[in-house]
Amino acid sequence: MRKTLLIGIGIALLTFACGTPLSTVRTVKFSPKNDEITTTPSLKEYLSTNPKPKIVLRTSARLNSDNVTEKEQNNYLYNTIESELLKSGFIVRDRQLFEKIVTNSDNNTNYENLKQKSDTDLIIELTNLDRSIIYQTNTYSDENGKEKTSSMLATKIFYGATIEFKVIMIETNEFAGIYKFNYVPCVDGCETRPAKRLTKRELDERTIESYEAVEEDKLIEFTRNATRQLISEMRN
Repeated sequence: MRKTLLIGIGIALLTFACGTPLSTVRTVKFSPKNDEITTTPSLKEYLSTNPKPKIVLRTSARLNSDNVTEKEQNNYLYNTIESELLKSGFIVRDRQLFEKIVTNSDNNTNYENLKQKSDTDLIIELTNLDRSIIYQTNTYSDENGKEKTSSMLATKIFYGATIEFKVIMIETNEFAGIYKFNYVPCVDGCETRPAKRLTKRELDERTIESYEAVEEDKLIEFTRNATRQLISEMRN
């Protein structure tokens, strides 16, 4: 009995000394970020009379990384975008072939030539893809739903993403729309557990040595949903 009592007291003291039991679950939430969407009336009108236009997906030079892993991942995302465009009835042109046509200086300055030689109506340009948008907070909800703050939690990094498109009507050389979509982590809540306190040196080393981003499956799903929303906004 005495031995049991001593063990119980020891556990209580350990819990008190640590401040919070290690099993405590903390729920973190971030608020959604508004998307930025602009579609010109001329694009909506064009798509209402031409529901199945010929389009090409272009990517900015800075997205075509020399890093093999990142390049492969980007290509997978480009394929995801083109797949959604095809499902929605668009006629998708080969982007590599389109780039070869564009490199001809005559086509680069003459949009009538570009339209004829590429047989394309719209350019959807992927201007930005950032999978490492940092989100941080010192606020969480405990197991009873009570809001609290933690200085240790403030050092934890959650990653979001953003993707941006612009649309060009080739025949009129018109900048017809710009679309920015955001992926915010933990909108519905993420459970975390207290981590050990790191020294400044450990924090610096972790920042320097590691590169993190949104997980691949979440990034693919975000890209798929963003493309669907892009199509909806262009047409409606």
